[in-house]
Amino acid sequence: MKIIAIAIKDLWRAFRSFFALAFMFGVPILMTAMFAFLFGGIGGDEPEFNIPRTDVVIVNQDEGSPLVSNFEIDARNSFSTMGDMLVDTLQQETFKDLMTLTTAKEADARLAVDNQQAGLALIIPAEFTNALIGQSNQLVEIEFYQDPDLSLGPQIIQSIVMSILDGFSSGSLTLDTVTTVLEDQGVILNQVEKMTLLSNLTAGIETQQEVEDTNLNIITPTGISNGSDQANPLQTILRSIMAGMMIFYAFFTGTSAAQTILQEEENGTLARLFMTATPTTTILNGKFLAGFLMIIVQVIVLLGFANLVFGIYWGPLMPLLFASIGLVALATSFGIFVMSLVNSTKQAGIIFGAVLTFTGMLGISSLFVMGTPIEETFNYLPLLVPQGWAMNAFEASWKGNSVQTLLYTGGMLVLAVLFFAIGNARFKKRLN
Repeated sequence: MKIIAIAIKDLWRAFRSFFALAFMFGVPILMTAMFAFLFGGIGGDEPEFNIPRTDVVIVNQDEGSPLVSNFEIDARNSFSTMGDMLVDTLQQETFKDLMTLTTAKEADARLAVDNQQAGLALIIPAEFTNALIGQSNQLVEIEFYQDPDLSLGPQIIQSIVMSILDGFSSGSLTLDTVTTVLEDQGVILNQVEKMTLLSNLTAGIETQQEVEDTNLNIITPTGISNGSDQANPLQTILRSIMAGMMIFYAFFTGTSAAQTILQEEENGTLARLFMTATPTTTILNGKFLAGFLMIIVQVIVLLGFANLVFGIYWGPLMPLLFASIGLVALATSFGIFVMSLVNSTKQAGIIFGAVLTFTGMLGISSLFVMGTPIEETFNYLPLLVPQGWAMNAFEASWKGNSVQTLLYTGGMLVLAVLFFAIGNARFKKRLN
């Protein structure tokens, strides 16, 4: 019963401290809320990362080629110029959410962009078809005339257009390859036959591109149901940030709970406790229980708050439970361990300011390298510190990877036993 009494006393003192509450709940929530506002909103079921629709004015000056009068895609679709084919491709259903297309003369298109009535003018030159079929002797340029105040939308349209043009160009390259092979075999195609072959090649490329564009699917990670997983990139980012902040400050909570041993030793209350014939083991276990319960409350509140307010989905319940238990045990025992290495509360300040900050930032460093070339390196480097094991366990849990979650949780529990054993032994030696 004395263990519970000691734990309740420390819990009561911690939850009455504004400083403790701010570090346990306030800072993680505020940090996540800040990123939520920066990236466009909080919670909700609607995606927050909507790609802006761009108003595009097309100026099709392509005059075609006298060598080919018709580019047939299928029985119902044929075009007199490659410029017409490009315009038709951009008008497909696939791109309707990305751009609104209109046509105009060049002067009117430029004026619309200058007056910010359109975001981009796509100017197709007169020699466009000839250039693609290899019949132009001069450099032919397709021009993108964009509103300088816009960036993302016009850049996306440019990427789409360039991808389509790459397909058209590959048709010409394929034609050159085929004719070369045939010439080596003594077969010489006339100009009409070459244009017919090019038309068929272009039709094949167009059909392949349409299949690729219309079959873009978001693959759900194994073990996560489509109904529960979130395709919203904002929620994915906030989930990582909240997990990182929760882990970072859980270790502060565990160390702060263990610091009460030093505070009571300096204040003399620990000596009075020894006068009641309370064994050292009972006191240390009570302190450990207090830290354990504090971090349990911290983790439950932050996970629940993130789900209710930010709409964050944490993955299947069992892997999340395992990762949470590992975090609570490791953060509590790590606090006992690091506090056993110092002799006063003044020295403890160094632990908070340097050691916990360094290990915490390294442990959640995968947050800061997402999408960079060094991201793969940081899958393992954080494992040098206990916070890294916790971060990897939570990442595995929300991906539904139960095996990896159990492995990382097992690693956390082994470290927790090791840290507690060392810290407990050092405190016993000093207090006896």
